Amino acid sequence: TIRRESTARKYWLNVNCVETAFPIKYDPRRLLSVLEERRKMESSSSECPIDSLPPEIMHIIFDFLDLETLKSVSLTCHRWERIFAKYCTSRFKLCIDTKDRKNPDSTEPPTKRLQRATKMLQRTQRVYRHVHLSLMYGRFGPKHTNGVFSTIFAPHWLQQLVVLDLNLALDSEHMVTEVSDAIAKMSCLQELSATFCHKRPDGTIFIGGKYFCQFTKLTNPSLHKLKVRCLLPALIDCPNMRSLDVNLELNKKSIADKIYLRHNEQEGTLWRVEQVEELVIDRLTSDDDLDVTEYLRQFLQHMPHLKSLRLGAFDVPDKMLQVIADSCPRLEELALKYLKVDDPDILRHLSKLTQLRNLGVWYALGTHDHPLSFAGVKLPRLEKLYNNEAIFDFQSLACIPSVKWCKISPNDLANILLAELPKMPALEMLVLEDVFKLPDLHTFLPPLPQLKRLVIYHKKEILQQYHNTAELAKLVPNVKRIEMSENKYRYQYDFVGIF
Repeated sequence: TIRRESTARKYWLNVNCVETAFPIKYDPRRLLSVLEERRKMESSSSECPIDSLPPEIMHIIFDFLDLETLKSVSLTCHRWERIFAKYCTSRFKLCIDTKDRKNPDSTEPPTKRLQRATKMLQRTQRVYRHVHLSLMYGRFGPKHTNGVFSTIFAPHWLQQLVVLDLNLALDSEHMVTEVSDAIAKMSCLQELSATFCHKRPDGTIFIGGKYFCQFTKLTNPSLHKLKVRCLLPALIDCPNMRSLDVNLELNKKSIADKIYLRHNEQEGTLWRVEQVEELVIDRLTSDDDLDVTEYLRQFLQHMPHLKSLRLGAFDVPDKMLQVIADSCPRLEELALKYLKVDDPDILRHLSKLTQLRNLGVWYALGTHDHPLSFAGVKLPRLEKLYNNEAIFDFQSLACIPSVKWCKISPNDLANILLAELPKMPALEMLVLEDVFKLPDLHTFLPPLPQLKRLVIYHKKEILQQYHNTAELAKLVPNVKRIEMSENKYRYQYDFVGIF
């Protein structure tokens, strides 16, 4: 029998009234080896003690094994193979891509790659929970895609899928309907990322047009997170959706006005977004004379529970920032890629966001002559502040004493910026990204006794040349360990890892 001791967090194995303690965290293989030895000793008994272990305990053991050992485990016996099959479907992702991204020089036709994937799906008995399907490249018709769709969209797969990533070049209304109907039947689906483009008869791909939007629907009862790129659906009805990530390209000929503003239920052009708490708009553009600020105001009014707003590759002027502050009283997180500054006191609008905890600004356009100022800004709950290349009036940072976490990219103004950090008494964590003149950091970083954690991101070859950690440690006496590494999120453009 297996029982867990909450204090020591160890697993105890009781075999014939003899207890042996194994800290699985440190040596998970020993448990398997001892059990195997015990089985050999009990040659008179046909029952293996490990057979009594429930799958949940086996999954915990698997978590600490490398891939080669896991392969050996799966070949031990039929029971272990079944347990491993269930374990790997929740841990690993099934990727089907018609483009060989690991070998860009590959000459294998996309149709052949798709045929191999179809045969694999027909043979496997595993049902994956995380599937990535990309059919963007190559010229192939329904006869090539039916095999993949018929397997992934089979009833026993639909009931297991939790995360689905679709990149599809849609060439017919039938394919769109098939995908839409399948998504509606995925009762366990939590996350959906969908990039839908239209494919011409010659196989080329283009983005835009009414073709797709006139009949596409996205409905699912369990979906929590939705990301849609390129062509947008006419109907989104996901009552449990809390996160929405979209690109909005407006023009008078598009159906955007019908979908997002008028909410015409009779035409089926309706987005149900009143329950959304996290919104990402990567693009907000207009080809005509439409007022995107007024459009954004009406769009945000349909999301009264919004807590996180992230705006990507478009300018956010003074008027739009004011609209955000007026429309989102519950906002706790705001990230802006481009803040267009005509007035250095533009941040005064944020005082209306009394719940704001996280604030990030990549670039503040027009701040060379008039730096952004926090003077007079009242953000009593602000805890995290991210600044990439926006130029602030650094002395005004003292107006926000509640900041506990600060992530900055010190440039040639590093001396001025860092000199103000001691005036932030609540600061506990400092993240420095791409530090200007990193070897001299200890010469211009002021003493920060209030700091408890220091993280420095830079290129690997530059970090290897830094040898002044002893001098740096004297400036941050309460930091137990200075962390230096490459930032894996440095070139992510979808706000991943910002905070």
